[in-house]
Amino acid sequence: MKLFKKLFIKNYTQTDKPEVRFAYGKTAGIFGIITNSILFSLKILVGIIGNSITIIADAINNLSDAGSSVVTLLGFKLASRPADKEHPYGHARYEFITGLIVALFVLVIGVLLGKASIEKIITPEDVSVSFITYIILCAAILLKLIQMLLYFDFGKSINSPSLKASAIDSRNDVISTTAVLIATIVIHLTNVNIDGYMGLAVSLFIIISSIKLIKETIEPLLGTAPDKEFVETVKNKILSYNGVLGIHDLMVHNYGAAHSFIMVHVEVDAHSDIQKSHDLMDTIERDFKNQMGIVLSIHMDPIVTDDEQTNEIKEKIITALEGLNSSLKIHDFRVVFGSTHNNIIFDVVIPYELNISKEEIIAACNTATENSVVPCYFVIDIDRNYI
Repeated sequence: MKLFKKLFIKNYTQTDKPEVRFAYGKTAGIFGIITNSILFSLKILVGIIGNSITIIADAINNLSDAGSSVVTLLGFKLASRPADKEHPYGHARYEFITGLIVALFVLVIGVLLGKASIEKIITPEDVSVSFITYIILCAAILLKLIQMLLYFDFGKSINSPSLKASAIDSRNDVISTTAVLIATIVIHLTNVNIDGYMGLAVSLFIIISSIKLIKETIEPLLGTAPDKEFVETVKNKILSYNGVLGIHDLMVHNYGAAHSFIMVHVEVDAHSDIQKSHDLMDTIERDFKNQMGIVLSIHMDPIVTDDEQTNEIKEKIITALEGLNSSLKIHDFRVVFGSTHNNIIFDVVIPYELNISKEEIIAACNTATENSVVPCYFVIDIDRNYI
């Protein structure tokens, strides 16, 4: 595949550039249109001559694949458009939409194939097999394998849901055409007509795969948690800057591959020069933009690290929350000391799967600080982990 990329895709390693992503999609789309059109022409001819519903259905499946390749090509073209006034976050999500359309195509083909197969089971017809049938089916399997490998490789290279969907569709075609070949061999050797039954089995496999594929292509449109490895890369890069004490409230908004927008709270020493801290935040944002193509928006949080009384109270709260559940985390911790009471303010991050109420958290905090000289009042915000 590397040689294929070198031949047809200029600067194929620079996958973060929109023009390179479009070149990948254009190459894959044209390859799919040509190969699927050839397969359709050959299979429909053999299917009609041999009166095989399985081969005819497989041919129609290839025709739909050619249509899917057109949709994929159009999707990459639209996704490569730059941001504009109406779409300030770009158009990269067109790839998700075309991936969903391809998945729906696969589902429709599975249903139509199932319908035709049931009709063939109810009313069986004689199937004739020739030597050319075997040649075409074997060639089709080989060509679909090449398609699958190319789509998987391209999809992985540019992290494209549309190409990954096409790769899975090609894998399904390999299985379905193999099933057609097996059915043809059985019919030829035994004169037992399993054409309709094999077609039904293939259709069920395609339907199940397409439903899974639809789910996988819808999820990015709804918004899913970012890749853990990507999150760790972002965290480690921010923490590597001298003067950054910690981060929290990291949120990643993905508008398509190479179109990530990130918001994060960065903790700095409250006693440091505010101008220098602000300059550090600007530097981090600029580095993310220039080095990773990521728009990073930072909220700077000054924190007190050298107040003994604040640190003592914080340790008590952390210990109390760990007693409730070790997955509870706090941030933005500060104490406003007063003569009659202390206001203790912080956010607590509760995982979605954890069923703990704010009242339980306050009760645990009250128990942890019940021996304080003055009463402690808690101002707590419940937060969620978006990564």
